[in-house]
Amino acid sequence: MAEPLFKRALSRRTFLRGAGAALALPWLDAMQPALRRTVPTPLRFVFVFSPNGKKMDEWRPAPGDGELVLPYLLEPLTDLRQHLLVLGNLTLDGARAHGDGPGDHARAAGAFLTCAHPKKTGGADIHCGVSIDQELAALGQGATRLPSLELGLEPGRAAGVCDSGYSCAYSNNISWKTPTMPMVKETNPRGAFERVFGVDLSSQGAKEREAARPGRQSVLDAVRDDARRLAQTLGAGDRDKLTEYLDAVREVERGLQAASTAPSAMPEGLTSTGLDYRARLRLMYQIIALALQGDATRVVTLMLGNAGSNRSYPFLEVPEGHHDLSHHGGQAQKLQQIRRINRFQIEEFATFGQQLAAPREGGGSLLDACAVTYGSGIADGNSHAHHDLPILLLGGANGRVRGGRALRPSRQTPLANLYLGYLQWSGAERDVFADSTGTLAV
Repeated sequence: MAEPLFKRALSRRTFLRGAGAALALPWLDAMQPALRRTVPTPLRFVFVFSPNGKKMDEWRPAPGDGELVLPYLLEPLTDLRQHLLVLGNLTLDGARAHGDGPGDHARAAGAFLTCAHPKKTGGADIHCGVSIDQELAALGQGATRLPSLELGLEPGRAAGVCDSGYSCAYSNNISWKTPTMPMVKETNPRGAFERVFGVDLSSQGAKEREAARPGRQSVLDAVRDDARRLAQTLGAGDRDKLTEYLDAVREVERGLQAASTAPSAMPEGLTSTGLDYRARLRLMYQIIALALQGDATRVVTLMLGNAGSNRSYPFLEVPEGHHDLSHHGGQAQKLQQIRRINRFQIEEFATFGQQLAAPREGGGSLLDACAVTYGSGIADGNSHAHHDLPILLLGGANGRVRGGRALRPSRQTPLANLYLGYLQWSGAERDVFADSTGTLAV
């Protein structure tokens, strides 16, 4: 590692190692040495699922060709407006009943990334479709340590019925590797951290494995010597980038440590880890940002809640359940509560966007290389509508997306048209995905 980097390029897949830990590096200038062909910036995809729809009258921007003016629910994204595309008129036909009766929430989650109509069953014979994240992960197989990363904020049963005869597999998962196999999500921030930065303990004994777990030892402490040796070979700019990255990892570790020292008896509304929902969500977003920055994975899904989530938000002064409130019937008090939840979700999403906008990669930011899709498979929760969905696209996707706009294609445009574009951006020679009718120009 002491060899001067102007003679030997630093590999993009270099890891800091020690005591079983393996910490991927962020993009450094040393990975792009002088007099060499430019290394393409990898394209990253993140999909964030929000349950129960939105308060749509405060979600849709006003029509017009001028500067994008964000409505109340999207105001927290103002500083990221140039990176934001607000999409309207997109439809998830797979979430509609098609003769199967009630079950809109389960269908909305099952179809969100597959754009397929889930089979109505409470047994083992589940059938949905292959989700866009897994299609993208398959295209990038071998490029990163983790082909994809599936996260969520609420655990859920793997079997049984969760919504009007639909299996819990549909309500609790948005990522599907095959039509019959969902990708089970990680809902514990510590588990997510271990997957991204964690430990290779396969060859160690039980005592060694326990001692090396990130909860027992800081990953940064484990790789300190390797990090020091690397820093000695880097230029000043790269040393600063490395320090900022390691500081961000340390911040997440402190958050996880707070979780492990919290009281075990939790009042209603707090999670089993001892952290409230807001703290866990922030940790998950931080972990995603670091996973992308370190190129541990290029495909991530996050469920803010399971389909039909009835979580309460006492820290927002919303003691009622989210799903119950979404059936507002036009009642002003319930709409005000929904408004608070929706605004909070976008505030946290905006903070995540800022985290992606900070790290530099080549001539741009990490956000410039991302396509972050945020949305719900339901528009207004009261009507269970699956058309004109609340969908956001944040990030430049390596120059493929022009932000600062509200885009409303023709009515009933399949959401799959957007996803088909993602496949084509990733090099797939595809002209159809699920029920797509073409590629959505963004």
